Amino acid sequence: MATTVLISKADFSAANLVKFSQNIEEDQLQPFVYAAQEYDLEPRIGDDLYNDLMAYAETPDGSRPELLAFLNKEVKRFLVLTAYRRFMAAHGLNITQFGLTKTADPQGTFNQAEAQERAVILRQVDSDSNVALGKMLSVTWSFDGVTYAKDKKQSQPSSSIRAPKRSIGLGTYRGNPYKDLI
Repeated sequence: MATTVLISKADFSAANLVKFSQNIEEDQLQPFVYAAQEYDLEPRIGDDLYNDLMAYAETPDGSRPELLAFLNKEVKRFLVLTAYRRFMAAHGLNITQFGLTKTADPQGTFNQAEAQERAVILRQVDSDSNVALGKMLSVTWSFDGVTYAKDKKQSQPSSSIRAPKRSIGLGTYRGNPYKDLI
């Protein structure tokens, strides 16, 4: 897992792409940022560019202004949206010894969002992150004299995982059910 983060909680508000509460602790958000970097960003931009972005983010010395501009303009936008999507899908849910639970408001001042309401937000964020991905992949990857190769697989838009459709096979058994039991 990456130890360097390319975005922080401050980037969520600064980008003005998503509604985000400043009351959420940084450590609650970081696992989703790490996952977005490793599972959404790295496969899209490739190892070389990803490693250079990570190395430069650790020690930004001003020697790569074009790479920094790409990070600030394209990469951060994509990461904010994908990390937010990951965060929103799990926010308010807790894994306990009793299973998956959701937080209840002790004073009864608000209700948790329903799954359908959350799904609307997640679909919109998916759409926005696909646009951000398209913009990030459309620029020429030549920064400060270094050119990075693009792979055709990287340009495919991301999508949510959906359960496979069930097929119902009615009337397909042709044997004797009593004979086959013995």
